[in-house]
Amino acid sequence: MDGLIKTDCAVIGGGFAGCSAALELANSGKKVDLFVKAKLLKDSNSYLTAGGLAAVPLKDGKILEGDSYEKHVQETIAAGKYLNNPATVKFCVESFFNEVIGWLVKQGVEFDKSPSNPKGPEFYEYDLHKEGGHTTRRVFHASDKTGEMIMSSLTNLVKNHPNIKVHENHMAIDLVTRNKLKKTKKEKDICLGLYVYDINQNIVKTVSSKATFIATGGLGKVFTYTSNSDISTGDGFAMCYRMGLPLANMEFVQFHPTVFFDPSASQESERRFLLTEALRGEGAILKTAKDSIDDFVLKYDPRGSKATRDIVTRAEDLEIRRLGLKNLWLDCTKIPKQKLITGFKNAYEFCLNKGIDISKEPVPVIYAVHYSNGGVLVDKNSETKINNCYVMGEASYTGFHGATRLASNSAPECILFGRTAAKHFTSKRDQEKTRMQIPLWKTGKAKEARDKTTQEYYWETVRRTMTSLCGISRNQERLETAKQVLSALKGNINQFYWDYLINKDFLEIRNIADVANIILESALERKESRACHFREDFPKTDDKKYHGLTIIQKDKKPYILKLK
Repeated sequence: MDGLIKTDCAVIGGGFAGCSAALELANSGKKVDLFVKAKLLKDSNSYLTAGGLAAVPLKDGKILEGDSYEKHVQETIAAGKYLNNPATVKFCVESFFNEVIGWLVKQGVEFDKSPSNPKGPEFYEYDLHKEGGHTTRRVFHASDKTGEMIMSSLTNLVKNHPNIKVHENHMAIDLVTRNKLKKTKKEKDICLGLYVYDINQNIVKTVSSKATFIATGGLGKVFTYTSNSDISTGDGFAMCYRMGLPLANMEFVQFHPTVFFDPSASQESERRFLLTEALRGEGAILKTAKDSIDDFVLKYDPRGSKATRDIVTRAEDLEIRRLGLKNLWLDCTKIPKQKLITGFKNAYEFCLNKGIDISKEPVPVIYAVHYSNGGVLVDKNSETKINNCYVMGEASYTGFHGATRLASNSAPECILFGRTAAKHFTSKRDQEKTRMQIPLWKTGKAKEARDKTTQEYYWETVRRTMTSLCGISRNQERLETAKQVLSALKGNINQFYWDYLINKDFLEIRNIADVANIILESALERKESRACHFREDFPKTDDKKYHGLTIIQKDKKPYILKLK
């Protein structure tokens, strides 16, 4: 049937989580169709990973001296401001080395090795970085191009696997479930597949699958300035919200403290170039002026620039507003030049091309939206409340990160849960049940949208509103103003969706509008300051009322799900 794709498993997104799930499924004998919105290798946040993957290092099956699972667990929970799920944190920390680092090495990934000529029994094979919030070296890396190295290995395996078919330039629109087709809510729902837009052919395809795995990445493009890739428009969050699934802790949007600042840059990739956290772990400091010698973050935390991202970015925001600055400065001159050239080759060469030798002078930086700590609420197998619908990676909320992600914890989480979700589905006994037929996409009376100006207006209004009124510092007045603006806009966008034939730009606008409203609802519900959610009108943490998850669900009132 034209426009119909039948498969065992549909995987949406081709980053760490999507590729890991696809390979695990395909290796078990499942037929996998992998849908990516742009190109498989470079167009994902995973490819942009500069730092690395945190894992308690093992040597001959034993934990390296100076580290422990308990230490990594406590540092993760402390960063997450105690909203983490302790069982999930324990599972992740104890699994990262064998199930992620070891697995990646088997897939051909080459992490940086320690210098040759080992000096006794304490020698460790891999070179390890130490990043903000970590008290020991446990970050595995490939220079500062870790994402590029891992994605090169995984995409090569994916493209050459006989059980995987890759569909590039395909954007997921919405999920299809049994209860949606039956118009009932009495039975536990089950995912039947999805509709996907073929960007090149300008047609909508119907995908019938026994299981659907959502790994669409982040939401950075909901805001004006982000370190994320251009395709990060919160697609997975929005699709699941529209299907009625609960989302947790969406107010906790993490900003990265050190993104290269150059407002005149013509290329988006240059404006979002990220200077890895590991630079500060090696001794780089943040300054308010180019010729200053002081680490200004010390005024806010005794760890100074080595503090966690929520503390550093809040300090940056306060100083920028207090002094009326356009940017800040990252001073890497205390790091040996050879270490910069070899260990941070990507950052060193990028800045050198901009006329800045970071071994001799500081580099201009700014904070930018980097990561969503919240996401679609999933269980220990990354499965949602809809059977056979899994969400992994940044789009999910597993309970691992809590209110703030500890540096380099997200990449191994993506890979671990991508594999875990795949293993869970392949172990199910009822996966071969007879499926309902999904109706093909119908355009009805929709007409082609010829006026691009309206779409551009929607796009800019959503992003500028969120940046101005729901950024690092928030208060009731700003949030309510933003909600009024975007609620009115959302009605227009929904009407536009039904009146006109879809296109990629509009589908992205629809998604960022939905995600923006979810974030606003969450930020209004949490009347306290915690981690990367800072309320000027409620500057203190309130554990009595808000020690829990902020739950947002379509057509239901937001609420705090208390933690034990």
